[in-house]
Amino acid sequence: MDRKRQKNSSNIATGLVVLVLSLLNGILLGVAKPALADSSRHVVIVTSSDSSYQQRTASRIQQNIDSTETQALIISSDELTTSPKHSNTVYVTIGERAITKLHDYASEAIVLRINNRNIQRTNYTSAQSDLITEQPACKHLQLIRALNPRWTTIGVLSSINSAEATAELTICAIKYNLNLQLYAITDESDLLTTLETAVENNQVLLAIVDPLIYNSRTVKNILLTSYRHRKPVIGYSDSFVQAGAIAAVYTSPETAGDDAANILSDFFANNWQFNHTVHTPSGFEVSTNARVAASLDLALPDQRTIIRRIQNMEIKP
Repeated sequence: MDRKRQKNSSNIATGLVVLVLSLLNGILLGVAKPALADSSRHVVIVTSSDSSYQQRTASRIQQNIDSTETQALIISSDELTTSPKHSNTVYVTIGERAITKLHDYASEAIVLRINNRNIQRTNYTSAQSDLITEQPACKHLQLIRALNPRWTTIGVLSSINSAEATAELTICAIKYNLNLQLYAITDESDLLTTLETAVENNQVLLAIVDPLIYNSRTVKNILLTSYRHRKPVIGYSDSFVQAGAIAAVYTSPETAGDDAANILSDFFANNWQFNHTVHTPSGFEVSTNARVAASLDLALPDQRTIIRRIQNMEIKP
């Protein structure tokens, strides 16, 4: 009997030890979970607007990088100041408003800035980089040649904001034996008068990314003035084509999102350092507006032909 009592007591003691250890283990695991979550990589994608392009780009990035190792969150620039802060965080800003907001919120943050134009910077660090979604200047001239090789006189409105792009265009125009005419805009009040001169003296108007010239207040009048003179406008985005430009070469949000995700993957693999300060798109898309082209009595090649012609020019100008 005594032996049975001793055995039962031993079993009870063993059970209590196991129970206590289990409880302690659960408590310790409960404490450890937040630490594990905080040690994961956080990517906060900050958009400047609710435009389809920005939202699709942000969703593509999140889709590509969200994993057990990397937690991706999409917020608007207005939500930035109330977003939770974590260690091991990389910010991805889309558009200029997000860049400005992040600089005010955390000027030393690790950031990949996605923007449609190149903003000259002199203070790059290994934890800062830009992805420029605007296609290289030569690509726009290649598009014009692919559309109609007889279009050799090209007008471009420019301001101090687009000085770098116009310099690149000038070099490319010489390469392709095109007559590029630049028209300086110093103030929005000069726009329509200068535009009249540009469309009168050229076969086509090439629009470039420049917020002083092309914005929500001006695009409609620019398109109407050009078509009154029966001159086509070449845009720089799909939305520009939908508004009335006859064609554009641009970076799709899917390409921008894929490129950003690849840059982030390389960043993490490179001990949290960017390999380059400035990145350019890995591909391009072409849009055309057949309805507007027909109204100008223009016959455009199909998109596959245009893309093939551009690709051939890249191999052999």
